[in-house]
Amino acid sequence: MYEKYLRRLAGKPCRLLEIGSFEGASTVWLLDNIATHKDSFIDTIDVWEQPKLKPNLIASGHQDRVKFHLGRSVDILRTLPLNAYDFAIIDGSHWTMNVLEDMVHAYRHLKIGGIMESDDYLWDDPEWNQEGAPKAAIDAFLSIYASKIKVLRKDGLVWIRKIADPMWDL
Repeated sequence: MYEKYLRRLAGKPCRLLEIGSFEGASTVWLLDNIATHKDSFIDTIDVWEQPKLKPNLIASGHQDRVKFHLGRSVDILRTLPLNAYDFAIIDGSHWTMNVLEDMVHAYRHLKIGGIMESDDYLWDDPEWNQEGAPKAAIDAFLSIYASKIKVLRKDGLVWIRKIADPMWDL
C-alpha cells in the first residue's frame, strides 16, 4: 500500500512522520523506497527505544535523515511543525483515546494533500486492550473529519488524504 499511495513522493524532497517506530523496519523501508531524495526527512516517535532501532537505522545508511523522538506522542507532536508533513503513519499506542489523539494531532501536521495511514484498524487483543482498541478512535476521526479528508482505503488499514484544514486552523 505504501507504494500505491506514496510513490509520488519518491525522489522528491518530502517530510514523513511516524508514530510508533518499534525496531525501525518501516522507517528503513520508507527511507529506501519513498523518502529517497537527499532532502527527505523522517521524524519518528516512540515511548521506548528498542535495542535494534538505532543499529537498524545505522545499517540503512540513512540515519542522518531520521530523528528519533523518545517520549509520548502527545508531548512530542506539540514540538513539531504544523502543516509540514507529506505522510504520517499512526502505529503507536493501540488504546482508543491515544489513537484518536494521535490522529487529530498528526492531521494538523499534514500538508493539504498529505496522506495519513492508521494501522491496526481491526486489531482487538484482549490481553492488551484494557483501554480500548483503535477501531472506535479511527471511526470517530473519520466521522468528525469527514468533510476535511478523503478516505482512500478502509480495511485492516485506513488511509486518508487531507483535503482541507478546519476553520480554526486558518
